[in-house]
Amino acid sequence: ADSIFKCQAKFANNEMTSESSVTLNVFTIAQTPAKNIIAVGETETLTCTVSDNTGTVAYSWNKDGSPIDGAASQLVVTPSDVNGKAGQYTCSVTVTNGEVTSKSFSPDTGSAIDVFDVAITPEKLGAEVGKESTLTCTITKSSDSATVKYKWSKKNAASTFDDISEETQAEYKFTPTDISLAGTYICEGEVSEGGVSSTYHSSGESTVQVFGIDEATSTASAIIKTGDGITLSCVLNVGSKSQVAEVKWFKGSTDGTAIFTDAATVFADDKLTTTYKKEKSTDCDSALIPLL
Repeated sequence: ADSIFKCQAKFANNEMTSESSVTLNVFTIAQTPAKNIIAVGETETLTCTVSDNTGTVAYSWNKDGSPIDGAASQLVVTPSDVNGKAGQYTCSVTVTNGEVTSKSFSPDTGSAIDVFDVAITPEKLGAEVGKESTLTCTITKSSDSATVKYKWSKKNAASTFDDISEETQAEYKFTPTDISLAGTYICEGEVSEGGVSSTYHSSGESTVQVFGIDEATSTASAIIKTGDGITLSCVLNVGSKSQVAEVKWFKGSTDGTAIFTDAATVFADDKLTTTYKKEKSTDCDSALIPLL
């Protein structure tokens, strides 16, 4: 607001006076938010507000004491990585009223911005029935002293995500008993510091494919005499044929070179059947092992 101050001088003969006035423009400056925590890819808008002012305001911004681009009352911060945009932001203003321009002023409190990112690994996981598998959630943050929370979810038939309420750790360990645990998983992270918490944020998904040998219909063992042929079959419980890129057969162990790649697998009723036909056996043949 403007305040007018007057100075009056009266001469000794009391017949003449001289008067001069000074207009003082008084304003206040504030900046919001004082602190926030955002994820990579999210947007935060910093606002510099000048109140009770009748002049023209010019804005500038700095980050950690160094000038940055920005000549408006608002500054939009959108981090593309964890460390690039994290820091202390402060606006500065000068006010021009008539022919007079003030010096540069800044608010008592700027804006502290922390940044974090969330990653889930692996992006694709093949889980075998009866064996433990692990998904890992990694939260990278600009502030070492910030605390984190984890939340795991699985996509449902409606393409929305249901919370796995019992899982709040960085690792989600599970042992499938059937193929029902196959699907798409996400991990969301929340970061907190100084009484401020971010929203839950996720980045990326993990596709889990579950398979298991159907022992009831697969060839477990066979005894034949030298010179006979045999067809071996391996039946896999899988959610869809698209989950299996290819099936290879090995002799003895999977450490060597595959002896057969089956591209003509048959899929029906959540089961994928692969077969290996050997026309003639020799006395040195050993076990044949299928591998997805």
